[in-house]
Amino acid sequence: MVPDDVARWPPGGSEMAGRIRVHDWSATPLGTAAGWTNRLRLAVEMLLASPLVTYVVCGPERVLLYNDATAAMLGSMHPDALGRSATTFFTEAQAVMGPLYDRAFSGEAAKVEAQPVDPYGSGLGNVFDLFLTPIHEEDGSIVAVQVLGLDVSARFAAEEERDRMLQGLRASEARLRLALDASRMGVWTYDPARSAFGVDARTAEITGVATAGWVPASTIWMATHPDDRTGLEARLAGMLDPHGDHWNEAVARFVHADGTERWTQIRAQSILEGGGPQRWAVHVLGTLLDITDGKRGEALLRESEQRFRAFVAASSDLMYRMNPDWTEMRQLDGRGILPDTPQPTEAWMDRYLTPDDQARVKAASEQAIRDRTMFELEHRVRQAGGTLGWIHSRAVPILDEEGRITEWLGTASDVTARKQAEAALRESEERFRAVANLGPDFLWSSDPDGRATWFSERWYAYTGQSEIEALGHGWQEVIHPDDREPAMARFRTVVEQGRVYGHEYRIRAIDGSYRWFLVRAGQVHDDVEQVSHCYGAVTDIDDLRRLQERQALMVDELQHRTRNLITVVRSIAHQTMASSATPGDFRTRFNDRLAALSRVQGLLSRSDREPITIRALVQAELDALGVTPEQVRVELEGHPVTLRKASVQTLALALHELATNARKYGALAGGQGRLRVAWETYRTIDGERWLSLTWLEEGISCLRADGPIRRGYGRELIEKALPYALKARTSYELGEAQLRCSIEMPMS
Repeated sequence: MVPDDVARWPPGGSEMAGRIRVHDWSATPLGTAAGWTNRLRLAVEMLLASPLVTYVVCGPERVLLYNDATAAMLGSMHPDALGRSATTFFTEAQAVMGPLYDRAFSGEAAKVEAQPVDPYGSGLGNVFDLFLTPIHEEDGSIVAVQVLGLDVSARFAAEEERDRMLQGLRASEARLRLALDASRMGVWTYDPARSAFGVDARTAEITGVATAGWVPASTIWMATHPDDRTGLEARLAGMLDPHGDHWNEAVARFVHADGTERWTQIRAQSILEGGGPQRWAVHVLGTLLDITDGKRGEALLRESEQRFRAFVAASSDLMYRMNPDWTEMRQLDGRGILPDTPQPTEAWMDRYLTPDDQARVKAASEQAIRDRTMFELEHRVRQAGGTLGWIHSRAVPILDEEGRITEWLGTASDVTARKQAEAALRESEERFRAVANLGPDFLWSSDPDGRATWFSERWYAYTGQSEIEALGHGWQEVIHPDDREPAMARFRTVVEQGRVYGHEYRIRAIDGSYRWFLVRAGQVHDDVEQVSHCYGAVTDIDDLRRLQERQALMVDELQHRTRNLITVVRSIAHQTMASSATPGDFRTRFNDRLAALSRVQGLLSRSDREPITIRALVQAELDALGVTPEQVRVELEGHPVTLRKASVQTLALALHELATNARKYGALAGGQGRLRVAWETYRTIDGERWLSLTWLEEGISCLRADGPIRRGYGRELIEKALPYALKARTSYELGEAQLRCSIEMPMS
């Protein structure tokens, strides 16, 4: 049933319940949680309630959901793994897990034993038994697969250590295996209608009955050891009961006529007919295996194990004994580490363990009892001096002849100093990471071949890579393709030469853009002076490079403008001198033109901040003459038009000549003249944008025929320089009462 308030689903206060509630599922193939099926919701709630490593893979994309135990197993891959495809994690296990997922999605439950899970590829991961169960929808389709993981790492580690130390037992185990392999199995049938057993030759040999074939049940019961007879008869009766257990296994002895006892392992299965409450057992089929030699081998093995465990106890720092179910501590020799317990006590947990550690020790001991395997755990204890310490505790079960646990014999080592050192190291690493993540640089470490082993958090925030994607050689994926090989070549060279590494290259940001960085690194050497690690910092120098590039461009532009300006000044001087009658006349005209040129340069120097417009050029010339647009006789008309820098200087000089002529000889010289300057832009047939400017003076009288605009530098500038420099089209028309000058030029 879909909850009323999806925002509060799934329920629970665990970390993963909270993360699943706030995750953006709409960005995944599963869609929003409101659209999930009831079966999938139930599966999610069940995995969150599980204390074991449990996760669910959904749909063909194998989208991953998991609980807190799985999050702890994933380590640094959590929480990135939530909502992503399971195929992107533990890629080394895909050859095993991929086919198992396929089988489970086809409806088949599957199991994989001893699957290593190593999130960091360090070779120090855990080992799990994994159980895959299909989750069916109401229509029979399979929406997801639940994976349950049992951590068997401790068992494997214990077995490995035990194997190293139990070399003396291997010969006995080998003899036991050979004895079991050499045994031949007998087959038998029980017919309740005839109350008789059908036995083959091997069964007849093991039980000691005369011959193979059908024999009365009483003959078999007479051959059974008196201590085992009642139990076997009861088991057989239960298998004949329609409501009983129809599979059975037992160990029993048979006594031959000469008094020889044979130990056997018996397995049996009822054959039923009918259905429901009317079914009945028509036969019981079974096998019989002679395990007499095996029983002798087990006795030798137990004796050898007891000698070995006694040796371990004698050589350890601390020794203790527990009853079979760990409810009572029978004895503890604390060796100065823990207070002694000379007499049995059931209050040992309260005496030695904190409440948190009591639960852990209880869970580990219960698991060891169920599996009949070594108990092994590191946990805190209350030491003899009253302080809290740490011990590494191990205990092995002592078995009787029937394989039952009679007690546990354990040893423990004081690992307090190691735990304190580990805690100090973790604290130091956390401080380093905190400082590394506060700085503006990206910090990193690698091996001598350039395989990254660590990045600070700023690397992941800038590049958008996950830890899995960045470590190893994955970090090279965000280096600009043109910089990748040169950067690695230089890195290898400086490592070989033992020098400090420094190189500039581009790194891709999370938005796909590239910025320039300075990468520096130093080397750490091992005991034989070989490079073991490289540590480095990555500094953003993109803004600095852009400033340097802009500075270079500005210097180039300044040099270009200076050369052009000198050329223009020389040209103005030459033209002015050619049209001046006296040195005084030259000085006046030359200074005016230099002033106009200076005003243009002022506008150009501010062009990055204040674009140069037609109005600004005209206004600058009128201002220099003391004329303002507010005067009734002056009219400026046109929308804002920004000029390109290359056209400003020549056009400004032309406007200067027109304005100066108007002041001296034209519309601004007397009281009746009017000046109108208008401009507009238009597009040609080819789509090119042009500027059209009209300079119109009206009410002109007594215009001197020898004025500069008629015969000098100004007119030459308008009619020759503008077409040549700016590809302009110009016209100059002088009438009795007006002057009209038109300038049209391309804007690009």
